[in-house]
Amino acid sequence: MWGHFFVLSVIAATALGGEISIPPNAVRNGMKDRFRTGTFSLEFQQLLQSMGMAHKFRSGVPAITAIDGYGAQIPQNVEERDDHIMCELCNELLDPILEEVRSGAITSEELADVVIQLCVLLVYESYEVCEGAINANVDAVWYIALARPEKGAETVCPIIGQGYGCTGTGVEDWSIDIAPGSSDINHGIVSGEELQGLLLTDFHYDPYYEPGSLANCNLPVCCTVNTVPVNPEDAAGFWGDYRDCDTGLHAIDEALEFISTLHTDLDFIYYTGDVIHHRVWNTSIETNIHDLTLIFDRLDAAFPNTPIYSVLGNHEPHPVNVFAPLEIQGERLSTQWLFDLSADLWARWLDEDALATVRLGGYYTALVKPGFRVIAINSNVAYIQNWWLLYDHVDPYGQLQWMADTLYQAELNGERVHILSHIPSNGGSALQIWSREYRRIIDRFAGIISGAFNGHAHRDELILYHSIENPTQPISVAWNGGSLTTASNKNPNYKLFKIDAENFEVVDFEVWAYNLTAANLTPDITPDWFMMYSFKDAYGLSGAAPQDVRQLAIKMSTDRSVIEQYFRFSSRYADTTLAWGCDDQCLSDMLCNMLQSEFRDYTQCWELAPEW
Repeated sequence: MWGHFFVLSVIAATALGGEISIPPNAVRNGMKDRFRTGTFSLEFQQLLQSMGMAHKFRSGVPAITAIDGYGAQIPQNVEERDDHIMCELCNELLDPILEEVRSGAITSEELADVVIQLCVLLVYESYEVCEGAINANVDAVWYIALARPEKGAETVCPIIGQGYGCTGTGVEDWSIDIAPGSSDINHGIVSGEELQGLLLTDFHYDPYYEPGSLANCNLPVCCTVNTVPVNPEDAAGFWGDYRDCDTGLHAIDEALEFISTLHTDLDFIYYTGDVIHHRVWNTSIETNIHDLTLIFDRLDAAFPNTPIYSVLGNHEPHPVNVFAPLEIQGERLSTQWLFDLSADLWARWLDEDALATVRLGGYYTALVKPGFRVIAINSNVAYIQNWWLLYDHVDPYGQLQWMADTLYQAELNGERVHILSHIPSNGGSALQIWSREYRRIIDRFAGIISGAFNGHAHRDELILYHSIENPTQPISVAWNGGSLTTASNKNPNYKLFKIDAENFEVVDFEVWAYNLTAANLTPDITPDWFMMYSFKDAYGLSGAAPQDVRQLAIKMSTDRSVIEQYFRFSSRYADTTLAWGCDDQCLSDMLCNMLQSEFRDYTQCWELAPEW
């Protein structure tokens, strides 16, 4: 959210509020005047405030159609939208800032002060929020600006502004080496015997959550201890709140108690990231260590006899989103503390070989049982809000090359594989080059990849991968776990997967949830969890293989009621989301998001364009 403020605080205005006429060089000259005089001119302040950016920075990736405040959807009018003005603004804002930094005209503290003022003026956030978020990020930005003097707006804008189609000469293309060959793609049920797999994700534990506190506040996250609502309707619910609030520990404990009591025959558990809350201006290494330790200890206590395979989320580091290269040292820059902590916390479930790569970048592979392997990757390194992509964006940690090599060895061993990650490969959150290379890996090894599982979006959704050479051939599916957090406008959920015991394909899954409105009416009674739906039954499918999901996509493109059901499931029938509804453009975007496995590849979106 805040990692790319220097760029997007200005350019997001046009995407979110319509095209704005800005005089040539107005932003560049306004910034230069600020550095020369020490204050923003009244005219420049008025220009910033005219952009209609109040609280817009809470919406995640810009230039998108968002159903809610989290995660990317698909750009509207992809071929028609004129992004030129946004990319020009990016250049005008960044160049004078980088000039001041690299000339030695300002200190890092002075840079932080300037950007904090921009944050308050442009985004209308409180000084507390702006100060905390900017000060957490300024050291990394300062280091990168000086360590990479050759990189300017022509590098920064195409990476962080990729959602606007910004281009430049500074972004080096790269690719990984994938062993030649192909895997026979033969997905479907084989044995009839099943394993039970639990998918949990995005708890976003908030140690500051307090029932009855102010849920309708002026901060990016509300429901905070020691805040008092004036009106009863503004009070935070006991079990959570549809507004911008995360998850109290009592709600997490109740969920784990319910799941562990009901599902006593689990074979494995996946946790696909984001333990830490959304209060990105109020985190620290110490508090993140405490919260991560607390939650993984809770998971271990709830499921003492079940292996748990986890990945990191983008909220786990401090500051949020940033994963520094291994050679970067220093407490305020390095991410090594998080990798070492993760290895320590996950040691109860992983062997030493797996823990060794966790310490090298937060990724690993583990043999669940003979013939069945998990590959868990740290996809957060490709998140476009990760500042360190501006330092080195070429296959961070060598992770994708490792993934391709590990899959090749699994192929030689006759193994089937599940892929775990946090950030999905589509939708624009991941760097386009990384997204492309990830898809190449899936394409090559689709025959042995029996399933992929991710988080981040908080929505119950999926991605259908198609062959690169044969774009109408479905080859793989990635399933999103939804979220336990209710942020924002979601009902809490988990997923129970039925997995074929021989080829480890997804046979079906159940979504379990509870209605937050109903639960909060009886705070003294535990929520009424219920099985919301079975994937096969809800959509009338014979299975959950890629070819089955392809048939579902075709049904969605011809029958509006099917994609409407997908929309309702996405929030787990959250009352607020249902009240807003989803018009034709929204539904079309949801279908395209499902069909787009590589950022900006709309082949299937066009091929299966809605007919309703």
